[in-house]
Amino acid sequence: DVENESAVPFTKEEIASYGEGSLGWIKMIMLYMRVKGLEEKAVIENASDVQYIRLFQPNTILTDQTRYGWFDAILFRLHGLLDPLLPAQYHSVHVRLLGAAMVADAKRKLQDKEGDDAQQDIAKLTYEDYVSVAGKAFQDSLESKREEL
Repeated sequence: DVENESAVPFTKEEIASYGEGSLGWIKMIMLYMRVKGLEEKAVIENASDVQYIRLFQPNTILTDQTRYGWFDAILFRLHGLLDPLLPAQYHSVHVRLLGAAMVADAKRKLQDKEGDDAQQDIAKLTYEDYVSVAGKAFQDSLESKREEL
């Protein structure tokens, strides 16, 4: 299901009101999610001639290096502890797993290509899909490397 009901365009009044003071973390996150929904909706509506549309939706993308300071380091460590307890939609994903899933998905779609007249295939992919597409062995190797850090 690729429908995003929260992808409601902003009104002029809403946009004007955001210029008044600080947004705060919660409002900023909610607006970000709404903008991402609008972005996905725009891609789908304007790509009718594209046979395969893949919307990868990672939550937190983990890397081997801390690049954005102490908050980044704490967030990475917390995800290491909390990921096994979180629902898959909130699970972090290592950048290598995400990249491997993108490549594997593209290869699979190119190999399965039926013809130019095939129906458009649109899919949103999340953590469980990354593991499924890239392979459980790939994810296990990443987790063992993470434990070494």
